[in-house]
Amino acid sequence: MQSDNRIVFDLETKKEFAEVGGYRNTHLLGISVAGVYNYADGTYRAYEEHELGELENLIEGASLLIGFNSKHFDNQVLQPYFKKIDLSKIPTLDIMEKIEEVVGFRIGLDALSRVTLGEQKSSHGLEALKWFREGKIEEVKKYCLQDVKLTKELYEYGLNHGSVLFESRTEGVKAVPARWAEAKNGKDIKTILSGALKNKEVVEIDYVSTKAEDGEDTRKKRNIEIYHIKGDTIEAFCHTRNDKRNFKIYRILDANVVGVEHKRPSLF
Repeated sequence: MQSDNRIVFDLETKKEFAEVGGYRNTHLLGISVAGVYNYADGTYRAYEEHELGELENLIEGASLLIGFNSKHFDNQVLQPYFKKIDLSKIPTLDIMEKIEEVVGFRIGLDALSRVTLGEQKSSHGLEALKWFREGKIEEVKKYCLQDVKLTKELYEYGLNHGSVLFESRTEGVKAVPARWAEAKNGKDIKTILSGALKNKEVVEIDYVSTKAEDGEDTRKKRNIEIYHIKGDTIEAFCHTRNDKRNFKIYRILDANVVGVEHKRPSLF
């Protein structure tokens, strides 16, 4: 059986941006604590600065490095400590980045965790920095590992449900497709949909709706017959709803041609 070498991580810094000349100098912030969850043995561990060589050995063998705002923050802070590996070459899932790609703006870990998991962050980064300066390293470790736990649980919720949730100021609770849950089998979903349209085939889609309909889960498989594809929008007849519906391609996690049983009425 192949071992599971996924790693979830987060870190806390020794300095704040104002002390290093702003965001362009993220690499100068320094690390007080790095926290990880290791899927290989199911354990959490916090590393202090002098132990980061051990963390490098662990990450070197990672099949996937999972973080939250990790590409533009954590990786940049961590890289100067590493002598053997280039973090940009390690397979990485940045959950914040994936969500921003869909909704067009950033949503924080706390906002997602509150709605998706019913949990929240125990504190914030500036408080952890204060604890570090006061010598309260165990408090920093506890806080860092709690963020690791939230990141891990968001990742797993997305895998299991196909989405994570946040609360919009104007529209209430909305589901965001968890792109990391999509089928990993080399499929090009848009190519499959285009082929189904051309060949007048019925296609089953694994779809994440913005909101649950009639108390159902936001993720649902449904058979559709496509009328048109315009940019990122499909106009199709939905067998589940027995009606014409519009679907967003970025909300489709998987697609499979299932036959030619036509039920759609003509658009004209």
